[in-house]
Amino acid sequence: MKLSKAHILLFHRVHPTRDPLWDPMDPKLFDQVLNYVSKKYTVLSMSEITSGKDIKSAKPIVAITFDDGYKDFIEYSLPILTKYNLPSSMYVVTNCIDENSPTWTYMVDHYFFHTRKLEIDDVPFEGLPEKYLITRWNSKSERLKFGSSFKQFMKTISNEKRKLLLNHIIENFNDVKSPGGMMMNWSEIKTILSENVEVGSHTVNHPPLATLENENEIKSELIDSGERIKQMTGKFPDAISYPVGSYDKRVMRIANETGYRIGLAVNHKIYKPERDNLFEIPRLELYNESFLKTKLRATGFYSSVKNILGR
Repeated sequence: MKLSKAHILLFHRVHPTRDPLWDPMDPKLFDQVLNYVSKKYTVLSMSEITSGKDIKSAKPIVAITFDDGYKDFIEYSLPILTKYNLPSSMYVVTNCIDENSPTWTYMVDHYFFHTRKLEIDDVPFEGLPEKYLITRWNSKSERLKFGSSFKQFMKTISNEKRKLLLNHIIENFNDVKSPGGMMMNWSEIKTILSENVEVGSHTVNHPPLATLENENEIKSELIDSGERIKQMTGKFPDAISYPVGSYDKRVMRIANETGYRIGLAVNHKIYKPERDNLFEIPRLELYNESFLKTKLRATGFYSSVKNILGR
């Protein structure tokens, strides 16, 4: 029978070290989640779920996806996926792979958290919102609050301006070591392809695509990342995962025009082919929380209740 719905789960990092700014899922919780879905669901790859072919299963369908391309996928996630013999998908930011540097969102968190400085030079940016003109703080907690808000602002501007601001942060917080060695390299990406992992694109530079006014810039992010993946793996990817879940009708259209077959959003809903466009497939993002709350997110119950309550 035709697929009626599927739970598309989204992970980023699985790691035992806690991070107060962007906490990866603990490997023990990840094992619990996979143990649960392996018993209660039929786990399929994204290509199988979106093939349009009949799927025979008495259980609900689920897919396991990862964004970004962090190296700890190999050390912590892949062994657990292999333990339960489950397929997955990994969507990589090609410049991050080429330069062995995390996404700009991670970099902003990293520098604001690890610096000891309580001030930054005036930000070289015309029209900066007034609350970001205060660049001296009384404590680390004030600095972190500023940094968290500033990162959200950076999601609303162009690639060029975002790079300018990121460089400004790095130059000012020069007491912080750059976080290298965190991303998979192309050799490792080729290896996971043979381990039941599909590889797709998460763009070149990880920009929120809907914020890009120039359509040629959107095309470049999609085409250049896809071609880089094809160059290194032999295949243009089927899927584009939209960074920070940012997309609009232009992005969907351009993704289709540039050779992708599906586009992955977040949206915290269960995927229903009759309702959802192939270029806005919703995913259920999971975090480092209690197993009960994680299970409620994975089933879609948590987001349904939030929608009913209007919050």
